[in-house]
Amino acid sequence: MHKALRKLAMVFFVPFTALCLLILAASSVTTIYYDTDQGADLPRFGAQNYLILIVGAALFLLAAYFITKTHKKVLFSIVLIAEALLCLVIIFTSDAVAVTDGLTLDKIINAFNAGDYSSLEKGGYMFVYPFQIGYVAIGQILADVFGPSNYLVFQIINLAAILVSVIFLHKITRELFEDDGICEVLDLLSLLMFFLYSYVTYVYNDIWSVAPGILALYFEICYLKKHEIKDELFAALFLGLGCLLKTNLYIALIAMAILLVADLLQGALTKADKFRGRCVMSAAFIILLVVMALCPLKLIGNVYAKKAGLSEYPDGVPSSTYFAMAMQEGEGEWGWYNGFNWNTYAEADYDPELTGEKAKAAIDERLSEFRERPLHAVKFYVRKLLTQWADPTHISLRNYELSMRHSESKSAFAHSLIYGTWSKIFQAVMDVAHFLVYFGVCIYCFATIRKKSLDLPQALLILFVFGGMLFHEIWEGSSRYIIRYYLTLLPFGAYGIKNTISFISGLTKRR
Repeated sequence: MHKALRKLAMVFFVPFTALCLLILAASSVTTIYYDTDQGADLPRFGAQNYLILIVGAALFLLAAYFITKTHKKVLFSIVLIAEALLCLVIIFTSDAVAVTDGLTLDKIINAFNAGDYSSLEKGGYMFVYPFQIGYVAIGQILADVFGPSNYLVFQIINLAAILVSVIFLHKITRELFEDDGICEVLDLLSLLMFFLYSYVTYVYNDIWSVAPGILALYFEICYLKKHEIKDELFAALFLGLGCLLKTNLYIALIAMAILLVADLLQGALTKADKFRGRCVMSAAFIILLVVMALCPLKLIGNVYAKKAGLSEYPDGVPSSTYFAMAMQEGEGEWGWYNGFNWNTYAEADYDPELTGEKAKAAIDERLSEFRERPLHAVKFYVRKLLTQWADPTHISLRNYELSMRHSESKSAFAHSLIYGTWSKIFQAVMDVAHFLVYFGVCIYCFATIRKKSLDLPQALLILFVFGGMLFHEIWEGSSRYIIRYYLTLLPFGAYGIKNTISFISGLTKRR
């Protein structure tokens, strides 16, 4: 990266480093867990088990040392097989079902297949949350092919998405660092992502959308390195699929567009060949990314509007209600979902203008409170950051327990995963993994600043994660939404861990 761009990148890289240090510090002394049999997501801060953390981290570093010294080529295959087997065990011992939004959408899918589009009418779920139409459309196809409410199919797709994510995280790591040892550490780290495997039974679009998001970032990295048109076309294709499933991936769209502009500036500063041609191509690619990210939902929405006999597809609850909700505190966790958007929209008789006015009034009231109590404002946003980013479980065991309340499974393993020994094992592994990842990321950040080694592909992923950090401070919070960003940090965590191992190994050799 040109030194001028590198200096500009420090605008987000330095605060990103500071936030990662804060998360690492919190993860060193606390953990987050969820009580069972709760009606809502209520993260609890608990004391970290230092013995488990120290021993677990030491064992991982020892295993990583031997793996990186021997370079076992079969490691990646073994990792994938082990992860697939663990996911299959969880699926077939759980007999999990859809709950909460997943259950609501399952009912809507079945209603749509029966010709009932009433949820698109005023006051219906799809009227309030029309962005779910991509998931519903795919769900209808699955119901037609495999039968209604066939949750096993949804879970097998989760399994496929998890494996694809791990495969392409490995590929991303190789593209970023071109180091076998770092890739091997990444493979070992992926084995500890027990939250991801717990989500294999989750009937919803969260895990589905992770894979195309990672694929889009991978192909964007390939384009930034090689400037091959096919890579950018693949990036746009997978970005479109990811945004169809989860609109939170608009943050990836923004990061990819910014890096395309940065790539142009890099070409101008270095006087690259065929610069004018690259200008045209980059502009075209930015337009393509925007079209692929935004248009599929609109096109599908228009199709469903015609089916439902509506003049236009619903706009949904105004986004201002999410910003207002993101600033509130109450019985639930600060800044997390509390029903404000739905309730306010209903109270305003689904009038978007009146709803917007109510949301603006709530925002103004909260800003006034923050101005009067600035230290409390700092406490609010630090707590909100940590409840999302310092949660090693990403609500996985809580959501698993929620679905199992309605399951007919008699499995001792599934019961233990909620209340027994396996629950403690999963929590401990996730605690250790979370600490290792942020420790490695912080090492990466310090090394990158010292060596001035940041390049455009690395900047793409860092900007994506930093964008997620900022966005979920001002939008509805949930540590479940952080999964895609946390996975994106794994290559950098692997880099830092590999460098730590090399440093310790060097010290022992000198002695």
